[in-house]
Amino acid sequence: MTTGVFRADRHQRLAEIEQEHFWFIGRRRLVGRLARRFGAIDRGVLVDVGCGTGMTLGAVAGPDTLAIGLDLQPGGLARPVEGPRRMLLVRGDALSLPVADAVADVVLALDVLEHVDDRVTLSEIHRILRPGGVLVATVPSFPSLWSYRDEDAGHLRRYTSASFRRALGDSGLEVTRVTYYQFVLFPVVALTRWLGRRWHRVRDAEDQPPPRLNNVLRRLALVESAALARGIAFPWGSSLVAVARRPGAENPACSSC
Repeated sequence: MTTGVFRADRHQRLAEIEQEHFWFIGRRRLVGRLARRFGAIDRGVLVDVGCGTGMTLGAVAGPDTLAIGLDLQPGGLARPVEGPRRMLLVRGDALSLPVADAVADVVLALDVLEHVDDRVTLSEIHRILRPGGVLVATVPSFPSLWSYRDEDAGHLRRYTSASFRRALGDSGLEVTRVTYYQFVLFPVVALTRWLGRRWHRVRDAEDQPPPRLNNVLRRLALVESAALARGIAFPWGSSLVAVARRPGAENPACSSC
């Protein structure tokens, strides 16, 4: 099965910046809001496929959540992170999840599907979700943005809104919503990706913006994540975020959605 190679040094670099970097902060806030709006996680089972260090898992989970983080890279799993009382980080393959059938109330797949055979991984996610259980997923968007950064990260693809919806639907999941993310910064991202094909300093600046700029970008990311969580949809962005559900019993947390 096809899997994009995510180098250990790149994994280490992302682990070093994820606590303060505006992009990770905004994504954590957005994912947490969507998981609580559409899924039952306060006392349920939350599984993060491709959890990295587990920082997002710990931020999203409630105090009584059974939180399970899975990642094929062992390095990040050893890092101590804050989380609920019941939190377990396990080495696991997204193509064969070491989780029993129909146990997860919410599954997170955050910038994972572009690294793997997404048909197999989404089928596995469908398998472990309870009927009515919810998937919150993010992927990189716009194939035209393909650059060295995608190759460096081991991406196999970038998605369009249509191809993302199709992949989710083909796995048997019912799509609740798909929208773009990082709308405000999209022109800057497009420019830096184009320039980064020629000048590595521009390319690498995305990882570590100056502190003042990072603070400004963090505020923008938090405003955008709040708008998306309230149901606003953006016509473009450098990422896509989706909420999908395994058909079956209604999730009580989403009775008013």
